[in-house]
Amino acid sequence: MDALYQNQKLVEVYDAINQSREDFDFYIAELPNPPAAVLDIGCGTGTFALDLANRGYDVTAVDPAPNMIALAAQKDTGRSVTWVTGSVADLDMDMKFNAAVMTGHAFQCLLEDIEISSLFEAVEHRLCHAGSFWFETRNRDVRPWLRWTPEYAAPPFDLGGGRTVQVTHTLLSVNEDCVTFEERYDFNDESEALISRSTLRFPDLDDIEKLARTSGLIVSEVFGNWQREPFTPDSPEIIVQLRKAA
Repeated sequence: MDALYQNQKLVEVYDAINQSREDFDFYIAELPNPPAAVLDIGCGTGTFALDLANRGYDVTAVDPAPNMIALAAQKDTGRSVTWVTGSVADLDMDMKFNAAVMTGHAFQCLLEDIEISSLFEAVEHRLCHAGSFWFETRNRDVRPWLRWTPEYAAPPFDLGGGRTVQVTHTLLSVNEDCVTFEERYDFNDESEALISRSTLRFPDLDDIEKLARTSGLIVSEVFGNWQREPFTPDSPEIIVQLRKAA
């Protein structure tokens, strides 16, 4: 597991670095009305899960990183979400959800076909008959990693109290549909930077459709960006809705 999800200091600044809401807003608009049961997969520090709970949804949130779940549970002062450290397969088989959502490109952390198939099968078993599973992956045809270099770094992120962190990326390798890179975190009040190495997979739509089909799911909708435009070869995202095949 990447240091980004394990190192306590990086976990604590995760929310300050990841403030965009366009994926959250997109998925909220696609959910059935509350109090539907929603599964947040790869919930991280719990921002999306807590937002859903505040809107009246019955939320279960799962993540394999203990430090992420611990911080999410700490933020949940009203104990409004069921927090689970692990994977979807760790949930009781009799749990049923009207919708499952995987935000933040977490789907790309699944590097092997067997990992994706295992996720799809676990979700399929736990979706209600009319339930849906939403997630997204960056479109590899537009090669977004070409901008994962120090010269394209965003300005330092404000952490409050006069503290900032500068995040820069360095591309290490591109191997078929997997990209490996480093993230460097330079805090203005510390002399030593923290570095996290990550590998992400960029499956294409055909890959997703094939693996979904073998797991009892079918592609129901596909969008190319958060403005709900149709997916094209030039789209930055592949935003997918899966439903039960039968």
